[in-house]
Amino acid sequence: MRARGIPGARPTGLGKIRTRLLAGAMIAARPPVELALTAALRRTARLQPDVFSRLSMVGDGAFLIAPSELPVAFQLTPRARTGRVRVVRRDDPGPFIARISGPLMDLLGLFDGTLDADSAFFSRRIDVTGDTGAVLALHNALEAAELSMADLLGLPTGGRALARKGLAALLRGVSRAAPVEG
Repeated sequence: MRARGIPGARPTGLGKIRTRLLAGAMIAARPPVELALTAALRRTARLQPDVFSRLSMVGDGAFLIAPSELPVAFQLTPRARTGRVRVVRRDDPGPFIARISGPLMDLLGLFDGTLDADSAFFSRRIDVTGDTGAVLALHNALEAAELSMADLLGLPTGGRALARKGLAALLRGVSRAAPVEG
């Protein structure tokens, strides 16, 4: 058993029940999250179609983006016009091209370019399993897109700082609510 509040901690008893309830609530509330994230992905595809050409090797494959503090993960299918983001259970078996996991703020930092991917990987802040070539293609596409947090969330550009603060506060609340099963 690991300590409460540590990413990847395995709760017992009441902690497991809270984690399952939190996961159920997040899955139930997924439609607006999926719509917003899918809209942001497709907006990026419309504005920067060349970015998606870097992902041609992925085809119809999907990545699993798994924040360590959450009982859910995000299935990212980065196709140009029909790309999609789904909220899935953290332990969804896939199939996925690759799984990228780590703290939510680090994963978001990878997507918006505020966190150096090589540094995060080699310092073990993030974990990558599966097709590393596909993950490298995703990294290169994200780097070329130069997305901000506001872009990822579909907010006006001025909303970047507010988005980061809001996500950090949300994450602190979720982390206190229930640790995640590993």
